[in-house]
Amino acid sequence: MIDSEDDCKIQQENEIMAIKAIYEQDFTYTENSIKAPRYRGALSIKISFPQENLIFFTGGRNVSSDPPLKVRYLPPVKIIFAMPSDYPNQKPLEFELECLWMRWDWLKKLERKLLQIWEEKKDVVLDHFAEFIQNEALDYLQITFPLRLNDDYIGGSMLKTIIHTYNQQAMNQDFVNDHFTCGICLEEKRGERCFQLRTCQHVFCQECLREYFIMLIREGFILQIKCPDPGCKSQHKLTVDEVTEIVGVEMGKRYSDLLEKQKLETDPLMTFCPRIICQAPVKKDSNFEKLCICTKCTFAFCWFCQRTWHGASTPCHMDHTKKIVEEYMNADESTKAVMELRYGAKNLEKLVRDATAELETDKWVKSNTQPCPQCETPIEKSMGCNHMLCTRCETHFCYLCGHWIDPKEPYQHFNDSKSPCNQRLFDGVNVDDFDIPDDFVIV
Repeated sequence: MIDSEDDCKIQQENEIMAIKAIYEQDFTYTENSIKAPRYRGALSIKISFPQENLIFFTGGRNVSSDPPLKVRYLPPVKIIFAMPSDYPNQKPLEFELECLWMRWDWLKKLERKLLQIWEEKKDVVLDHFAEFIQNEALDYLQITFPLRLNDDYIGGSMLKTIIHTYNQQAMNQDFVNDHFTCGICLEEKRGERCFQLRTCQHVFCQECLREYFIMLIREGFILQIKCPDPGCKSQHKLTVDEVTEIVGVEMGKRYSDLLEKQKLETDPLMTFCPRIICQAPVKKDSNFEKLCICTKCTFAFCWFCQRTWHGASTPCHMDHTKKIVEEYMNADESTKAVMELRYGAKNLEKLVRDATAELETDKWVKSNTQPCPQCETPIEKSMGCNHMLCTRCETHFCYLCGHWIDPKEPYQHFNDSKSPCNQRLFDGVNVDDFDIPDDFVIV
């Protein structure tokens, strides 16, 4: 027959093995076979929630306007225990509770409740303790959310920082152990091979996301650096740190540089050095209308036309004038003001005048001339028949249709029944004013 002490010893061994199997990563213990207590150890009980809860902090550097901390995990409640020789049959477990965020009175009230559980169960008591702390302790202590805690200084860090760090690490561990379907390659992969975007929480495998973002950065399409999910409604851009974490330091720096360049390009008082080997940002000097000097390479150039400095009185030669004029004439007042600052109001006025005059000239040329089919020189007919001779290349052609005419039989074109110009040699001309050639037949 087993005596009471041996029975307690067996129960302790069984409890230690059971707790070790259930809480392997959260359980530590030491064994002393010579003197009691035989087992000493600590069991950390995780506190988690199905959804995020809010915690407000007071004291320290916190102010009432600070946003609350959102958490799904709180630092654990730790049971530090020792098993007396006649535990669990005669004596209770010797223990005390530690928890970074719980008040002292909460811990003492919880300890008293756990002693009641020992009196009721007296078998694998640590497991019953853990179950109660995980599932019922907050209700028993009447802890509700949003929770208000004093931001005390604990072990070199503020409580708010400790809770935030713990919650983030716990969520990261959950993510690593989970499985996700990549939104790009549609393959299921473990979380350790995936990346979750912080703003929208969409998940993609690291390989797909890295290759996609690197391609966009290399091509300069930085506005497309966003969640690849076509149904994502998040309007927030990814941070430089987040992009760097995905694509690496080198491509992250290029992304940061392109973002800075884009920001400078939207500033109407900023331009870039036109030298290809430099291209440093240059801010407009309010003391000069046109002159700009690059602070990096000291190259002097014109603010308006981006060419080598040509003097204040010399007119600017603009590239892409047609595009600039069209953009200016179709712009609203605010856009016009920005363009006038960029290109100069006088320059734009001159470009518009020149473009208007050129447009009218083009209209007149199209209405009053026919291009030579050989050299495309516009030919105006001031008088005479519709058989034309180009003054530049001496090509014979029809003024009506613009087609080439055989110089050996120039009037055959006007006598051909299949020709659209048949019998139209003198269209638009008073025939009585001219002598009709002998080889031309009027039917």
